[in-house]
Amino acid sequence: MRPAFSLLGVPVTLRPTALGAGLLSTLVVALVTRERRVMLSSAAGLLWYSADCAHVAGHIVSSQMAGAPMDAVDFGLYPMSVYRNHDVSPQQHIGRAAGGVVVSLIAALVLAMLARAVTTAPARQLLTISAAQHGLLFVLSMLPVPMVDGGVIYANLPKLRP
Repeated sequence: MRPAFSLLGVPVTLRPTALGAGLLSTLVVALVTRERRVMLSSAAGLLWYSADCAHVAGHIVSSQMAGAPMDAVDFGLYPMSVYRNHDVSPQQHIGRAAGGVVVSLIAALVLAMLARAVTTAPARQLLTISAAQHGLLFVLSMLPVPMVDGGVIYANLPKLRP
């Protein structure tokens, strides 16, 4: 597949399965909301992609800062960072992985604070949904599973010790 666009200069390939995460988010919000169900669930589906893109942008920036830049993003059900060079130090592996989780955590906290400060119900609900999505990405990304950021971080931490 050819790249559909780029994010911060990194080519992004979109797969049809990329629709799945937004549709799942739409469904979950539709099932748990009573008022403004159509508006909130539709917005939740779109907001999910902003959370994914922010997470990926964090990886792009942190991988560049670590001196081991990302080569591409393969965006299917969830976005996968593509690195051609795997012969990097443990610090670089951790640096690559840390950017996404840091951005997701900061975004979740900032959006939650904004949601508390907003007085209009629809805006508060949208901010709360977005904060929850970023928070969910943070939690899932920190799981000690080889395919996610937490797995990379936890696997490389012991290698830092002399």
